[in-house]
Amino acid sequence: MMKSVLLLAVVSIAGAGVSAAQDGGPVRPLFTDAATLTLTIEGPLRRLQRERRRRPDLEGVVRYQDAAGDEVVLGVELTARGNSRLDLCSFPPLWLNFRRGQLEGTVFAGQNRIKLVSLCRRDDSHRDYLAQEYQVYRAFNALTDKSFRVRWVSVEYVDTEAARGRSYVEPAFFIEEDWEVAERNGMEVVKVTGLEPAQLDPRETTLLSLFQFLIGNTDYSPRAGPGEEACCHNTKLIGYAGRDMDRVALPYDFDQTGLVGAGYAEPPPSLRLSNVRERLYRGYCLLNEEVAWAVIHLQDRRERVRGAFDVDMARERARARALEYLESGYEILGDPVRRQEEILDRCLG
Repeated sequence: MMKSVLLLAVVSIAGAGVSAAQDGGPVRPLFTDAATLTLTIEGPLRRLQRERRRRPDLEGVVRYQDAAGDEVVLGVELTARGNSRLDLCSFPPLWLNFRRGQLEGTVFAGQNRIKLVSLCRRDDSHRDYLAQEYQVYRAFNALTDKSFRVRWVSVEYVDTEAARGRSYVEPAFFIEEDWEVAERNGMEVVKVTGLEPAQLDPRETTLLSLFQFLIGNTDYSPRAGPGEEACCHNTKLIGYAGRDMDRVALPYDFDQTGLVGAGYAEPPPSLRLSNVRERLYRGYCLLNEEVAWAVIHLQDRRERVRGAFDVDMARERARARALEYLESGYEILGDPVRRQEEILDRCLG
């Protein structure tokens, strides 16, 4: 039997200046705006942390107050997830697996199994990393609706196996699932072992590649998995039913970017970069004719992209460093000579 849990949900505003909803169709309540959802998650958290490599499903309970002030009680299974963060972090990212029959009329309506990106380590630097990774998602939302939406959360964690129910409060954020993004865009999830660049949507793929260049990310691939793994690396594919062309890669996991600048981040050894803040364009030469359009699109939405980071979530020094890095990327995009040398001439053949 599940143990009872005290969970209060309060809504406050975080990320002022970032639009609460983007164009592109209906979304479920969890991702309709940028308001912070304040939660408590209660369960056997020490066991979850201790056995994270085994990824057991552990029972917990979620409670929150709805708009009318009434308490909503939801049963949930908690499971550790992730790959590198299982080793790097003192507390792993989570899956929250809700029972469908209890979600109607709640903030989690239409959901089932939801990703929660939790704080890796409980210090100010990692709080900055988490906030800025969230903001990268918001910045990409400003460029295309074919992107994962996110919801900032303040979580009180209560360990039911600890003496007196030890608790602490830290930030986190929820991420949409790929099927939700596909549904919003009249598409479907694509599962393949790999694909050719010509099968990718030219404009969306070039926009993705330039955005990754802008934020200093080389830890991704829209057409192949890492090593012997199936497609894709830090991206999910969606496409149109019955077509094997114009597929769109949805990026995720931005903690290895130069903009975030996490202390543990390292570029892939094969690229021979000095550190993650050294940019390297990973777009395809086949799609170079779309670069001009993508640059114009990025320039047109520059203030919206900047607005995702120009808010009081990370500490001032980290915020200033992120904005400076972002502006240095935009300088390259706006300079025809550097754009030729660092983007068009460095494309993947």
